[in-house]
Amino acid sequence: MIFGITGNPKKEGIERILSSVLKYLAPDETIVWEGLKGKINSPENFKFDSETSIGLLADVIITIGGDGTFLRTARIYRMKPIMGINVGTFGFLTTYNQDNLELGLKNLLSGNWKSEERTTLKALLEGKTIMALNDITINVTGSSRMLSFDVKVNGQNLFDFRGDGLIVSTPTGSTAYNLSAGGPILYPTMEAFVITPICPHKLSLRPVVVPSESQIEVRVSSRTEDMILSADGQEIVSLKSETSVFLTRNDFNVKIVKTPDLPEYFEILKKKLYWG
Repeated sequence: MIFGITGNPKKEGIERILSSVLKYLAPDETIVWEGLKGKINSPENFKFDSETSIGLLADVIITIGGDGTFLRTARIYRMKPIMGINVGTFGFLTTYNQDNLELGLKNLLSGNWKSEERTTLKALLEGKTIMALNDITINVTGSSRMLSFDVKVNGQNLFDFRGDGLIVSTPTGSTAYNLSAGGPILYPTMEAFVITPICPHKLSLRPVVVPSESQIEVRVSSRTEDMILSADGQEIVSLKSETSVFLTRNDFNVKIVKTPDLPEYFEILKKKLYWG
């Protein structure tokens, strides 16, 4: 099995985690992203390559950073199982850390792991296809003006409203921007999306959960040209007024490495959200 190592070289403490990871991996079974070369004490012992080459050659991707790093990794290595190691501050997706890393790596190397599939979302607009693991967000920048939304699900009108924006979230992303905007938490392997208005002018509007096979159409207009669509905060596209965005389930899932030593999801949730 070939392991591809990637991560965020700007994260404080990545050298320590990277050293711990490489200690367990055989050099002839490991390819390190060339952007991490300066973070390794003995780089001559390992092979370095581009992200494109790693995507072709590696069987499993190990990414080191925070959830933002994991989201970027998922966009690059779409079909590969990904093990996320946290050196960030929150870490819903990067569930391994210094405390459980050793046992996690041992289980990974012995084959004692499974791949947990997460639903992804795609947005179609003006001939472009944009992918997201967490969410697709439409809002305005540089202004306090409200946007006007017409939202349909499977051709049926869901709601029309004016507000600051709209989030369409996957179950994985339900604990991110969606949660901050008052949306519900979805179990991460559910087959559903949640549509969450951001500060709607109609106070009675509430987030709505729809099946993952739903066809969601969002028509957005504004008096300003500062509208944007953001996918996972990683890809941003400018929108013109009266633009229609079509959102559907993507044709592939992101695969997340899970080993038996990991705590259960509700335990992680309680810890991350300080529920006691």
